[in-house]
Amino acid sequence: MDRTGRFALLTALLAAAVLATGLAGAAFSYKDRIPMLGKLLGPQGEPVLYQGLKPEPDTPDGRYYRNKVLVLMIHDVAPAPADDKALALDKLDRQLTLLRANNFHVISMDEYKRFIRRKGPVPDNAVLLTFDDGYESFYRYAYPLLLKHGVTATNFLIASTIGDARRDGVAKLSWEQVREMKRGGMEFYSHSFNSHAYAPEAALGGGQTALLAGRVFVPRLGRRETEREYERRIASDVRQANAVLREKLGVRNDVLAFPYGAFSQPLLRACRKEGIDVTLTVKPGLNGPGQHNGYRLNAGGADNDPALQIALMKHAEERLGHVRYERPSLIYMLLLLPLVCLLLGALWLRSAWELAVELRLRSRMRRDPM
Repeated sequence: MDRTGRFALLTALLAAAVLATGLAGAAFSYKDRIPMLGKLLGPQGEPVLYQGLKPEPDTPDGRYYRNKVLVLMIHDVAPAPADDKALALDKLDRQLTLLRANNFHVISMDEYKRFIRRKGPVPDNAVLLTFDDGYESFYRYAYPLLLKHGVTATNFLIASTIGDARRDGVAKLSWEQVREMKRGGMEFYSHSFNSHAYAPEAALGGGQTALLAGRVFVPRLGRRETEREYERRIASDVRQANAVLREKLGVRNDVLAFPYGAFSQPLLRACRKEGIDVTLTVKPGLNGPGQHNGYRLNAGGADNDPALQIALMKHAEERLGHVRYERPSLIYMLLLLPLVCLLLGALWLRSAWELAVELRLRSRMRRDPM
């Protein structure tokens, strides 16, 4: 291809890239107002969980998956929930009844850790029950129900809030209650020391980020923290939570459930450095051996339907078994467009300069033929 053809091609590509970048920018601006754009530019790879599912008859001998663990996640529990994030007590009772009736087997966190780390054996249809945030309702309502059904569960504690009777307006567990339940077979691990919150990334406007998951704006510094400051902050939080759990429970903490399920590579490194090699998010999926950063299926909230949840769990292999963190979303691919524009722009300028030089030489040769 001669220089004229190359220049024409690069001009067309650059124009297309600039147009695509402009359209992408407009799409990001309006994605919260236009449902179709929100769907396209929202998180990708999430399974279509309950679509088309209906309650199914009990199957006491059913086998739905093997050598995998489905981790369930619940937050607050109440007889008559006052908000949509709490699970009604009768629904928790129904969940536990249906688990047994459909041949699901609840395992302990110790079994889960051995499975993740060393491919330790787990029963078919293995389930790990987890509760987040250390609400006092776990002791008052969930714990008696778990004992009634003869199953264990893990509660992830925000270490700095335990013993604070009304932290953030919600009753939290006391260390006496935690120790009593631990003697009763429940397990307790970290949900951070004091980082269960969002913070702004900039002084004015901009997005919010989970405290453990990214750099935030620091008012006393008048700027966003540096990467090094962020790494020091999260390392301190992980370390403080571990120290408190060791002091209060006499055990070494080696599991952390990320607040909001949000994490980063620096956070994963900080966890490993403090001896935490099993972590959990809030992304639904099935966990196999070696899945150190695990998936969890939400089993809480006012809209939970125990029968539909069991139906989903029976189809977990097909609906949740192929979830991965690594698959890039459309939003990240679109963010590459400005870089493409810069690259094409540089090539276009070089091509324009070469073409201009060639045209000048041709013009000179026509004026001064040899």
